[in-house]
Amino acid sequence: MGLEHATLRGLLRYTNRLLSWPLVAALWVAPAARAEAQQQQPQQQQQPPAGDISNLAESASSKHQLPSSLDSENEEAEPEFTIGPTEPVAPGERRWVRKFELVDLKSYFAEGVLAKAKDAYDGGRYRTARQLLETEEATPPVRYLRAMSALRMGQWATATEELSALAESHPPLRDYCHFEAARAYERMRKWAEAVTHYGAVSPGARRFEDARFGMAYILEKKKQDYAGAVAALTPIVQSDSPKPNNPRQAEAWLTIARLARYQADYNGEHRAHLAVWALHPFSRQVPAAIKGLRDLPYVPKWKVARAETLLSLHHNREALDMLERMLPKMELPDPLACRAHFAYGTALRKERKHSLAIRALRPVVENCQDEALRPRALYVLGYSESVVEPDSSISTYLKLARDYPKHAYADDALFYAAHKALDRGNKAAAMAALDQLISHHPDGNFAAEALFQRFWVYRAEGQQDAALEALSRIEELRGKGSTHESVQRARYWRSRTLRTLGRAEEANALMERVAAEGAATWYGLMARSRLAVEAPERARAVSERLRSPASAMTVWPLDAGNLAEDQHFVTGIELMKLEHREAASELLAVDRKGRGEESIRLLFHILHASGYERYARSIAWALRREGLAAPTEAETRLIYAAAYPHAFRNLVVQHSRAARVNPDLMQALIREESAFNPNARSPTGALGLAQLMPATAFAVARQLNVPLATPSALLDPRQNIRLGSAYLGGLQRRFSGNPAYAVASYNAGPGAVDRWLSRFPDAELDEWVEQIPVEETRLYVKRVLGSASAYQLLYASDKMTTLAFGERGSNNAGSR
Repeated sequence: MGLEHATLRGLLRYTNRLLSWPLVAALWVAPAARAEAQQQQPQQQQQPPAGDISNLAESASSKHQLPSSLDSENEEAEPEFTIGPTEPVAPGERRWVRKFELVDLKSYFAEGVLAKAKDAYDGGRYRTARQLLETEEATPPVRYLRAMSALRMGQWATATEELSALAESHPPLRDYCHFEAARAYERMRKWAEAVTHYGAVSPGARRFEDARFGMAYILEKKKQDYAGAVAALTPIVQSDSPKPNNPRQAEAWLTIARLARYQADYNGEHRAHLAVWALHPFSRQVPAAIKGLRDLPYVPKWKVARAETLLSLHHNREALDMLERMLPKMELPDPLACRAHFAYGTALRKERKHSLAIRALRPVVENCQDEALRPRALYVLGYSESVVEPDSSISTYLKLARDYPKHAYADDALFYAAHKALDRGNKAAAMAALDQLISHHPDGNFAAEALFQRFWVYRAEGQQDAALEALSRIEELRGKGSTHESVQRARYWRSRTLRTLGRAEEANALMERVAAEGAATWYGLMARSRLAVEAPERARAVSERLRSPASAMTVWPLDAGNLAEDQHFVTGIELMKLEHREAASELLAVDRKGRGEESIRLLFHILHASGYERYARSIAWALRREGLAAPTEAETRLIYAAAYPHAFRNLVVQHSRAARVNPDLMQALIREESAFNPNARSPTGALGLAQLMPATAFAVARQLNVPLATPSALLDPRQNIRLGSAYLGGLQRRFSGNPAYAVASYNAGPGAVDRWLSRFPDAELDEWVEQIPVEETRLYVKRVLGSASAYQLLYASDKMTTLAFGERGSNNAGSR
């Protein structure tokens, strides 16, 4: 383990004063208490009985391997965090939880003797480093660098003594010190001491899995304590949530199988090999597991688990094949049969074979009473019914909400029941479901959606006061339902409603706010476009404000909030100040759930300021996906620039211009389709950066007279961007240059867009998008055009695109 990170040190040594270590120690009050409690509790008490391999494996096979993200059509995982909007606070009114300045990242080794010692350490002159530090105050950073220097020199006894002492007195480095001390004891062949220090590494620490493997190796190879080695590996394979193809879990299961054989526990060995085969079907450990399973039965429970794992990895056809061979022998309501039939119905839904999915799922909801499985089956059944049997879907969704009112899907079900009832013309039933949702789930993630749906009904009926009241309630929401997007939408449509009531000044002021605060979003783009027509002076003022961000130094200070209690955060900051190469990984391991927006932004800016751009980018993408205030200031512009990179820009510009497509629109489409992963493969078979279906790509290639040998050729960025640009360009021409209709066609097909245009022939563009009946496409259009606006905001030097509003009908609102 090294401490070197030259970029970090170069960036942080410019500050004028050296911070002392007690600042970090003060952050650690709560984690220190937890660490102390863990030390007082024997490690063995946290594990199941050692050596009980069969029960351990059976416990793993009995868990559902289908994550709940597969229940919805878009198959996106649950958000890491949901961030709601906050109103600005005047500087004098601010109450800081933990004020964090850039200077708080300053290296301990920025100047003086400590800088010389660190330079010596980085240069491999460890003896010199220790000598330079001998006369320095024995602060934790000094002690750590001295101990690591001893370790690098092979002075194992000195290193273990110093690391052990530092682990007990300085909680931020506790786990790192225990781990390094364990490795030093191994070099000294002191196995018992090594096991003790490996065992002291905290669960949840980044070194935890490595420590457990280190324990298992010593117990197996040096002490022949096979049951103890199994106990050491047990926490790795015992997981509350499945992690298909996790290499450490697969390795742990394979090691457990070997340890079972050593103990003549052949049943346990069999089960452990099945765990590798079923739970990690594409890991490199599978061939060894299959070899171990030779001539042994593949137990039905494990077959179902493997099918579920395949399905979670989008290998739908393989999962279906396996389940189809098993289902004739499995009768409901046997619990395993319930799992198998649910997995089969989910696979059919994923393949969009909705009639077959309904036939598979109805017996599950009628016969299976598992409190975890049945509501999920109702939810998936309701979706498939909504496609081919819409009236049935309403009763299914309502049954879910009635039978499981506390379930996480209850508010989803009420919303979809209302949406489908409105679609079928049953307004009374729809409003009843919406009222129930708003009343019983005011903090749920569908509260804003329900209120907006009520607004839309009132708007259509001409009840403008009731419509405005529904929008105002959205702005007052708290909890999961209150997001930047939902509030922007409410303010945008409140402005539109105020204008219809003749209150133009109020409408313009509100529209200006949306345009400024949501400049890189769909509603910001729409607001800017309307202002350009309805209030040109305000539009020019907004554009000027967006082009003139404040100084980058206005980023700081930020509030760490409850991050100050997170073990990974405090350790990450300490490692950052130690110029440790694992500082960024430690910060990225922070649990981001339940954090405020400013805390998440702080994580980004720490990583960005320290030169860890790749790590900062992942935070920026999550912030933009799950909620972020507008990029009107330099601070948020930095986040947006990381979230909207110009990846593959030369190819995008070359091929989009040839296809007469705005390069920023194509850049945005690729970002939303594949996140710039050229090897991206969707569950339905779309490939590459622009996520082209092979049949579509071959048709476009024929039109361009471009050879396309195989579908795998679509993984070539040049081919993919060229064909994707050409396809999008053709769609734009079909719809008279309208980018929204073209993007909707790219997602749902031009036939679907033709039907929606016929259904809403007089709708203006914003009205039309809000009424797209397919949620995936509706959100897709907003994301792609909002992202295109973000690219223009960040990189355009001449003008920012708006959308035109003219005559009602299908050909209005082209780009300009």
